[in-house]
Amino acid sequence: MKQKSSILALDWGKKYIGAAYVLEGTSIVFPIGYILNDAALIGALSEIVSRYRVRHIVIWLPHDDRAKGQIERFAKTLSRVTDEKMEIELVDEDYTSVQAWETTGNYKKNVAEDTIAAMIILERRLELNKK
Repeated sequence: MKQKSSILALDWGKKYIGAAYVLEGTSIVFPIGYILNDAALIGALSEIVSRYRVRHIVIWLPHDDRAKGQIERFAKTLSRVTDEKMEIELVDEDYTSVQAWETTGNYKKNVAEDTIAAMIILERRLELNKK
């Protein structure tokens, strides 16, 4: 049986990047955890792309212009190191971090929120595709 490919969601942050995935044709979003945003980031993402057979990456895009520029540069870097068939999509973030904080009940920033925010981003993306 052929293994399904997946869609990966990333919640980019200066220190940590939250990650979650969904198998194509399904609607259950699974957490991957967080990735350190450091020199080993691209290698870590390459491993995730391979392990989960990622064919599409969704990255949150905030309304803040400074952060938006950083994330657009990150997406360009990803596009240069992934397969040319890999689709990289930037989507509006619209308070996913706030929703993640409410989910955990912890209003101090921590890595759990990055993972939950990635899950929320992917859930919203799936919901938009249903419409």
